[in-house]
Amino acid sequence: MQISFPVRSFFKPSCISMVAVSASVSAWLFPTFGILRKGFDHPSRLDANSVIILACWYLLIFASFFFGQKLAGLSVPVEGYRSESRTLGLESNAVYLCFTFLAALGLGSMLSVIFQNMSFRQAVLFISLGQTNALKESLYEDYHVGLVSLRYVVLYSASIALYRIVGFKRYSLLNIFNVLMLALSAFLSYRLILIAALMVTSFLLSFSQKVIKVSVGKLLVIATSLFLILSVLNLSRNADFYERNKLSFGLAGLNEIVAYLGTPFQVAIGATSVTDQLAAQGPGDPIHGTEPYRYYVDIGINYNTNSAFVALHQKMGYWCWPYVTGLCLFMGIVFRTLIALGKTYFLLPCGAILYASSELWRLDLFEQGTFIIWFVVGIGVPLFVSWLDYFFATLKISPMIANRQGRSDS
Repeated sequence: MQISFPVRSFFKPSCISMVAVSASVSAWLFPTFGILRKGFDHPSRLDANSVIILACWYLLIFASFFFGQKLAGLSVPVEGYRSESRTLGLESNAVYLCFTFLAALGLGSMLSVIFQNMSFRQAVLFISLGQTNALKESLYEDYHVGLVSLRYVVLYSASIALYRIVGFKRYSLLNIFNVLMLALSAFLSYRLILIAALMVTSFLLSFSQKVIKVSVGKLLVIATSLFLILSVLNLSRNADFYERNKLSFGLAGLNEIVAYLGTPFQVAIGATSVTDQLAAQGPGDPIHGTEPYRYYVDIGINYNTNSAFVALHQKMGYWCWPYVTGLCLFMGIVFRTLIALGKTYFLLPCGAILYASSELWRLDLFEQGTFIIWFVVGIGVPLFVSWLDYFFATLKISPMIANRQGRSDS
């Protein structure tokens, strides 16, 4: 049995952002069966006021992305266009090698910082005790923007590696090396880099198709494998929590997924009745601390990225509405403009925009350093490599032109 999947419609910021919101609502509604811990004990009250406010918020996000995509589509049609640049094509290695070098530099710097703050024996002990978060936290003891930030570029190098392995069965050492860097990054630093890489890879593989057909069996294998990988990563960080609450390996993995998806909607609902207070208080006050929404909403203390709706209202008040409008409109324009260049390396920052769009229900990733690195490097490196290619090509052609002119003058 096969399922038809409309990839062309799905892989757009407007659509994928709403799919993520739907997943959050579903997780919030998911029953506990008396054994799951969803990150809160008492669900927030969903009334007409909260429904109207949140519906307007998410409709604004969808409409802004949608009109941005349409606006760019008026001048940059996608159908039938293919880039003629061999340097920028996904089969070229020049940009791929640059991404690999930057990712390796960033991950090497990350390991250097970790082992400056703790010994190798301590690191092994934390990992064996299921406290891998301690390694990540050591990065931020004296964190500043620098080479360590380049570790996020592994999203691009690993996505190209997976694209070549899955799509063309190319198991080169370079591809395997990039997949291993992705695994290291997901294990030590950023679990969701794995989800982001899978999303970008799927986007690259399906770019030329409108609809793909996937067998139910293959879909189940992929979902089960992903669940097992995420469960192992969760267990490596929260083993004590799962042991205290007597959660088995499978139950712990399900618990983490449901809580991760559902808590942002729990916070968003609970905050709709106190939006005025949150906007007036800002991101922190002497009474309620740096996260005042916790005073109004039942939410576990260990959950931090709890709704972009709340975070943005605390940060900029009601100005967050025009901010989100402009941000989503701009990203929709950039996304549609870059995909119009065809199957080039500019699809990678498109994938980053897709992933950031899918996270907008819980946090504004667009303003985070992670996305800024993806955006700047994802556009800057292909442009730089393309310029170098043009520059050297010009140097080779110039003497030939001069010789021809000399012969014609004589």
